[in-house]
Amino acid sequence: MAADELNGPPAPGPDRPPDLPDRVEIAAPAKINLSLLVGPLRSDGFHEVFSLMLPVTLGDLVTARPAPAGAGLAVVCEVAPGDDNLAARLVRALERRLGRSFDVTIEIAKRVPAGAGLGGGSSDAAAALVALERLFGLELPVQQRYEVAGETGSDVPFFLWPGPQLSMGRGTVLKDVVLPAPLHVVLALPGIHVPTAAAYGWFDEGGLPERRAFAERTSRVLAGLRGARRPRDLAALVTNDLQEPVVARHPEIGALVERLRGAGAFAAAMSGSGSSVFGLFASAASAQRALAALAPTPAVYVTDLQPAEGGA
Repeated sequence: MAADELNGPPAPGPDRPPDLPDRVEIAAPAKINLSLLVGPLRSDGFHEVFSLMLPVTLGDLVTARPAPAGAGLAVVCEVAPGDDNLAARLVRALERRLGRSFDVTIEIAKRVPAGAGLGGGSSDAAAALVALERLFGLELPVQQRYEVAGETGSDVPFFLWPGPQLSMGRGTVLKDVVLPAPLHVVLALPGIHVPTAAAYGWFDEGGLPERRAFAERTSRVLAGLRGARRPRDLAALVTNDLQEPVVARHPEIGALVERLRGAGAFAAAMSGSGSSVFGLFASAASAQRALAALAPTPAVYVTDLQPAEGGA
């Protein structure tokens, strides 16, 4: 038995009252982009985006424990350990804003593949913020939570609130939406790592869209969203401006989109900057049949995560 197991959890420091938990676990869901429109470059170097984002039931597990006084921050993750992890960047950003340090160990059990356009790292960072709040009894203002998340990454604020949202600006301007449910989704995971910066760079090579044309397309998505009454109505909204340039470099991703359609998906597209691909199906049974049809490509059946009617 290790020494720390014999001695129990570290004693609370001066900023950690004794009635706080010794361990906090937070689920960190993946997301898919049902719509992803990419617009012109902003003055800050980011693209304008307009995206309909949906959290799904595939996710990582983020566990936070207090560490001995003076130990500082440790992030344990098989994919991106230490300060390379977005969760570590978020903790550092929070420390700068609060003018204090945290003695904490954050462990991330990964199920969401990296470089797949599913937002796993961003979700882990948001979960780390929630874990710190509970572990140290922080009462952060909503605006401060949002600013720390946005400083860490464009997708991080999305994961601080439940359910589907429209993501605008550089991705940090959010608006809650209600989608018809349930949604039956098959995620196909080709195992190709597509860096986000590379995907946007390939998009830029095709020429930047005009602001007026981008605005017109966002208006059409909004109109379609307002008229969506059944899950199948979402088919008209499924689009991804990054898909064409990514598929031009990785044609197997485009082939996987077609395989999902051939397996019965009423809509299919690449998620985010890739490489994962999703298909929307009419039922759980049809989604499960598609899993078998996709073999040997790794795939998983997931459903949407939406707040209960009338809930938060």
